[in-house]
Amino acid sequence: MEALIREGKRTLLSLIHSVQARVDAYRVNALLENYDPSVVENNPPKQVKTICFLLTRMVRFVGGQTSVLRLGTELSKQGYHVYYAVYKPQSKEEMEYVAKCNLPGVQGTFLTAASFRKFNEKKCPDVVVATGWDTVSHVKKLGSYKMYYVQDYEPYFYTFGEMFLMAKKTYEQGLHMVSFGAWNKQMIEHECKPVSPIDVVDFPYERAEYPLKERDFDIYPDKKEIVIAVYLKYYGKRLPCVVQYMIEKVSKMLKEDGVKLTAKYYGEAKTFKVQGGENIGMLNKQELRALYEEADFGLVASMTNICTVPYEMLATGLPLIEFSEGTFEYFFPKNSATLVEMSADDLYHKLKSVISKPEVLREQQKNAQEYLNTLSWEKTGKQFGEILERL
Repeated sequence: MEALIREGKRTLLSLIHSVQARVDAYRVNALLENYDPSVVENNPPKQVKTICFLLTRMVRFVGGQTSVLRLGTELSKQGYHVYYAVYKPQSKEEMEYVAKCNLPGVQGTFLTAASFRKFNEKKCPDVVVATGWDTVSHVKKLGSYKMYYVQDYEPYFYTFGEMFLMAKKTYEQGLHMVSFGAWNKQMIEHECKPVSPIDVVDFPYERAEYPLKERDFDIYPDKKEIVIAVYLKYYGKRLPCVVQYMIEKVSKMLKEDGVKLTAKYYGEAKTFKVQGGENIGMLNKQELRALYEEADFGLVASMTNICTVPYEMLATGLPLIEFSEGTFEYFFPKNSATLVEMSADDLYHKLKSVISKPEVLREQQKNAQEYLNTLSWEKTGKQFGEILERL
């Protein structure tokens, strides 16, 4: 009987591998159609008046795309003619709709894939910017000065294998890289063999959209319900399984202490099934502000380059829980958040500790606010503009 069970498991595993292999082959083959591993000869432009950011496709509620729109808008304010193009089929109307959902007031011109392909040697933007590893090969087809806006170390988006290596190789192809925060630059210099400049701009946030809410931390020790806003994504770099496991376990531990832990997950569609709490879906800015104001804590797993979510939470005064194994301390000063290990016990004990110590929460908020006050998208846009001026 045991032999039959083992054979059944092997057969099931083989079927799973077969399906996964077909999915992987479809994705890799599609990427290989345009993949170009060659190193470019990147001659400085005579002038920089026009700049085009290339994306895969415009998608709502994607932080990386919103940062491209913010950067482009800041450059537009400086007098540059800014384009946003996609290489996959998408109508201009949809692009503009999605962009305005992500950033009302966005400035710049939107180009479909067909319009982008019409660029030629005589009519190219002065600078064309790749915004993700899959866009690099498309950018290399133009006669423009080629740049690479690096928002994360993208090989870490995949298990070690074909796409990991293809993504890694794009940092070695001669594009002038601009790292969104210094962590990406450190990773590229340590893990790759870059042959081109790597500049750095600050990782900012938009303070006007997430104003500080005064909180009474003195009432935290007496709370019988703790509401925690949990940023959850399917991708492994966000620790989706670890986070849900920890929340579910800690909820049971706190229940024994007479405290209810209410976890509100967000970041994926509501159809995404979660454990230990409620999935409230993908939220717009107004809904995010309301969530941050309602919650007592926020939890984010920043395991690769940080995203805007911890900035937004801290900007509103929401006490933050991050992972000690991640990159949070690379960006923020010490004692700006509660750092936990990938352990339910550690989360339980540290959560209990900070709840009982309002002075610790006040100190964390003070440290975070002082740092956040040094950042702005205007400042980051000027840093990028200064890089363009030096070309």
